[in-house]
Amino acid sequence: MKTIEVLYSEFGNMYGEVYNAMFLEKSSDEIKLIYTKFNDVPYFMNNDVDMVYISYIRDPKIYTVLEKLRTYKDRIKELIEKDVIFLLTGNSLEMFGQYIEEDGVKTEALGLFDYYVEKDFDVKYASWVRGYFEDIEIIAHRNQFSKCFNIKQPFIRVENGSGSDMETNVEGIRYKNFYATYLLGPFLIMNPLFAKYLLGLMGIEEMRFEKSAMEAYDKRMEYFHRKDARFIMDFYG
Repeated sequence: MKTIEVLYSEFGNMYGEVYNAMFLEKSSDEIKLIYTKFNDVPYFMNNDVDMVYISYIRDPKIYTVLEKLRTYKDRIKELIEKDVIFLLTGNSLEMFGQYIEEDGVKTEALGLFDYYVEKDFDVKYASWVRGYFEDIEIIAHRNQFSKCFNIKQPFIRVENGSGSDMETNVEGIRYKNFYATYLLGPFLIMNPLFAKYLLGLMGIEEMRFEKSAMEAYDKRMEYFHRKDARFIMDFYG
């Protein structure tokens, strides 16, 4: 049985992120989910896990969660170096860089990677993003007030829409089996090829619902490859 630990889902399911882990669970009888609440000691501290998932976290709770994760920093670093899968969606990636700057105040993050984040709640970035992870085409959306700079290990090469700092063509971070992106929502449901890729990393070759998931994926891609496809959601984007 493969174990996926879902951290602190009580702090964020605004865009349906909880369904990312549920989609993997429903895709195979070999997967078990463990939900860890804020006051629980993470299962990964005393046990082996195959994957850790952290979704979007409501502001300003991200600082509360960041302080909690400091306690587990060394173990998190150990797991990343041991090729345990990490998937971070939405703003949860902000906790793993060097710092978060908001209103001129810098909060030190976990410092596991070189990137840093600047927040400005007067400007929202909302758009669809189409790009590639290796040869897998990715489509998802962003809705954020942050920019992420100094990314040295990018996850997605952006073809349409904007990157993590709105001016580059890279989105998110990938190091070993650590994957982090600002892209939101049911990311894995929208991208079944990447979901199958993650399953493959866990040694699971077959994905239930693959046919119907791919039919929906192909239909979305038809639209986003049209010349008149719109990637900006509103005038803030």
